[in-house]
Amino acid sequence: METEVENTTGSAPGPRNVILKGWGIKIIAVVFILTVTMMGKFPAAVRFYGYGAVRELVKLHTVIGSWNMDKLTSEHFYVKFKPEDRDSATLVLATAERFYHPVTEDFGFTPRSRIPIILHSTREEINRSFGWEANESAMGVYWAGTVRVLAPEAWIEESEPGRVRDVFVSSGPMAHELTHLMVDYLTGGNYPRWFTEGVAQYEEYKLTGFEFNDSYGSLRQTLYSMKDLTIDFDDLPNQSLAYRQSFAAVRYIVHHSGEKALFDLIKELGRGSDFNKAMQDVMQIDASRFEVNCWEWALNHSF
Repeated sequence: METEVENTTGSAPGPRNVILKGWGIKIIAVVFILTVTMMGKFPAAVRFYGYGAVRELVKLHTVIGSWNMDKLTSEHFYVKFKPEDRDSATLVLATAERFYHPVTEDFGFTPRSRIPIILHSTREEINRSFGWEANESAMGVYWAGTVRVLAPEAWIEESEPGRVRDVFVSSGPMAHELTHLMVDYLTGGNYPRWFTEGVAQYEEYKLTGFEFNDSYGSLRQTLYSMKDLTIDFDDLPNQSLAYRQSFAAVRYIVHHSGEKALFDLIKELGRGSDFNKAMQDVMQIDASRFEVNCWEWALNHSF
């Protein structure tokens, strides 16, 4: 893979600039959320394109905020990184390209421009960028057209470069986060939170074989309802269980109606349908029956 190398230099921002940058992120986030909420009153096409316009503005803000970072560019991505993370940036970029065609071909969608990736050196750094608590442990995050990635050396306990590459490809976040981007662009942001997490896990499993084992949110316990997963996904106390249920639900969709139904659901969401109506139209099953059948199937298939 050929890459273009761009070095950017500049003095580190002072305390005032850091504060302004932090408030800028918060203000942009609030505007983004309020705009999406208000667009619910408009026709589907207006919501779809309006959401897309706001998302691109947020993406631009994120990219501008990385002006003082180095940059590597490939055919479909560019990664912004600190000078000391160049080796990690090269691996992240190569891995992103590795998954680009399989994912875009599955979803039948090709982004119009290169996808920005922001590389973070530590967990603390990626958590600070979103205002998260220090105990969060995300290896990758998709938000508003941009993928943020934790540097491989921050979590891979290998020293040999070939092993680091293999672990990052098989267990890293690139296929997962790229899938989130696909769902977001194709639906115009019109999806339940559990659904995009389930689809991302499903695509990741298809391409790498990676899945969370039973110790990560076994379903043999009191389950969350679909209403809980839809309304409160990120605030549920057992996040492991929430993620496991979302994966099981998407696997059930494919089992019940085939993989084409999964992509047809995404198309219906992109046309402005709510999820329950899209499910009824595509799978000919109502929400209550889907929930009962889904968890019954999952429990019988060792989820």
